[in-house]
Amino acid sequence: MVCVDADGRIVLVNTQMMRLFGYPREELEGQLVEMLVPDAARAVHPQRRTGYMADPVPRPMGAGMQLAARRRDGSTFPAEISLSAIDTDEGTLVTAAVRDVTERQRRQDDLERAVRNLETFTYSVAHDLRAPLRALGGFTAALLEDCWDGLGEVGQGYAERIKAASEQMATLIDDLLHLSRLSRAEMNLHAVDLGAEASRIAEELKRGGPGRGVRFVIQRPVWALADTPLIRMVLQNLLDNAWKFTSRRDDALIEFGVTPVENARVCCYVRDNGAGFDPAYVGKLFNPFQRLHTTQEFPGTGVGLASVRLIVERHAGHAWAEGAVGEGATFYFTLSAKESA
Repeated sequence: MVCVDADGRIVLVNTQMMRLFGYPREELEGQLVEMLVPDAARAVHPQRRTGYMADPVPRPMGAGMQLAARRRDGSTFPAEISLSAIDTDEGTLVTAAVRDVTERQRRQDDLERAVRNLETFTYSVAHDLRAPLRALGGFTAALLEDCWDGLGEVGQGYAERIKAASEQMATLIDDLLHLSRLSRAEMNLHAVDLGAEASRIAEELKRGGPGRGVRFVIQRPVWALADTPLIRMVLQNLLDNAWKFTSRRDDALIEFGVTPVENARVCCYVRDNGAGFDPAYVGKLFNPFQRLHTTQEFPGTGVGLASVRLIVERHAGHAWAEGAVGEGATFYFTLSAKESA
């Protein structure tokens, strides 16, 4: 903590400030606060300080203002500064809480680097696999078309399996690229009626499967702050899953609604009475390409729920699930509430 007067001179520091910057108290008090700023930033720092002091109603700035700071030995470090103004008999003073965020910045840089490397790797691998995969699919199709009679029953079966495997691999590559794009997609947050979106998706599912008598119970309206295309993708994946995993029930029921939650959040859920899952493996549900059912039981690649978690977390929310084998499943996700009018 450092306290500065209207002239920018240090009037008070605490012990942690002295330790952080390497100065004894007597070398700090009475000096211009610019002594704690690197040479390159000293020219503009007084204007920043004067502008804040001149604010007729100084407001706490809170954590998050990033500046470079300079120690007594000349070394510099990234600092996070929180400012607040105090009116005293001697005039307005500004108190600054200074935090060394070197380690946090390093972790952030490492994370961003890892994400960039992963995106590059994903893009490269997916595109490098496409050419040989297309060749494999093309030659398999030619084999089936031109040599069908000569293959015999066993050979025909092998060729059909190769064709199916190459198509599955192509789908996995597309899903991998889809996940990569989701992590970079721009977001435009505004009020969205999730109930209306869920109702539209339910109608689409019923039109696509007219022979099924699935009952939908959808709460409306359900307002939240979200990016419409991305949050519709969340609802699409969850409702598609519910539709798929209730396919063996004559009394299929799919619900969408909200449940009470604190901290100005909206907690939504999609519930079904379908196949459910073993809760011992709930930790795998939202991981890419993890499946708790075989493709013979229920088709899919295991990317839908990974997309759900990625999108919800990009909205600063949380996604989780509850279920039991043969008793259905409930998937929850939180979003920011719509601002009051």
